[in-house]
Amino acid sequence: MRRLYLTLISVSILLGVTGCSFKVTRPMLKMMMSGTNKVSTEPAYADSLEKKLSVPYVDGGTSEQVMDIYFAAPGVRKDAVLIDIHGGFYIAGKRENNRGFASVFLREGYDVVLLEYRVNNGITDVSDELADCAAALDYLTAHSQELNLNKDRMFLTGDSAGGHLALYMAEASEDASLPIRPKSFKTRGVMLNCPAYDFASFAEGSGFSKSALAWFIGPRYKDRQYLETLSPRSFIDSYSGPLFVSTCTHDFIRSQALLIKSDCDSLGRTVDFIDIESEDRRVGHVHNVINQDLQESKEVNTRMLEFMNKGLH
Repeated sequence: MRRLYLTLISVSILLGVTGCSFKVTRPMLKMMMSGTNKVSTEPAYADSLEKKLSVPYVDGGTSEQVMDIYFAAPGVRKDAVLIDIHGGFYIAGKRENNRGFASVFLREGYDVVLLEYRVNNGITDVSDELADCAAALDYLTAHSQELNLNKDRMFLTGDSAGGHLALYMAEASEDASLPIRPKSFKTRGVMLNCPAYDFASFAEGSGFSKSALAWFIGPRYKDRQYLETLSPRSFIDSYSGPLFVSTCTHDFIRSQALLIKSDCDSLGRTVDFIDIESEDRRVGHVHNVINQDLQESKEVNTRMLEFMNKGLH
């Protein structure tokens, strides 16, 4: 987890200078994000529970098109599910590294699904990531009985790029006009931690080289209209269910979370919003996912649990 945290700091520093002549190149991105693809071996409470690991959700898929399912202990189990979509700048990240985050919710009785998806490589792009998420959600719905999961009590969460994917899936589950959508999945609520939101705007960053843009955005990074079809902001009015959003002072994409709040306010819809103020630099991007022991992280995760408990009633 420390390796992941330091990687995120490096990314945030470079993104902070995107307004100057310095260019973030693909090799730089690859070097910074390499740590997020290393699976943490730190023990987690989740490891002690009943689980199904590396469950494939597409026939003949890749090693990335799988999910891990953890079941809450019988004495506390709520018969409800949290589906977690990891972040990683669209080009990295591993589901297993969110076991500590999953443990917070498993202790409170929620089953947890950690979802993996194919990351961008300059050939595949965000449309493939969204397609994988849609396939995984439909698989969970179709096989809920044999997996011993309650398809009618499922919540979605995602951090950073995973927040983009989670919100888009929630929107698409209610709006058949979206080009990539789950066909049968429904959620009780979606929770976003330091999310990416206005995806199309990322391609306008002058601080990235063309090769870097083509890698983390995809080969069609110049096609604004296409990018808008993959952007949650384009369809925020499509999702009418409960919505939770967290950010913090040192979140390098804090403006994205603030934009969600502003758009929801304009639409006259309620969002459970938390913006953590702290001088502690550890309380930064997705702090509650990568460092659950911080007091500020506990505050965010407690609010998430309250949001979910309310959604069950």
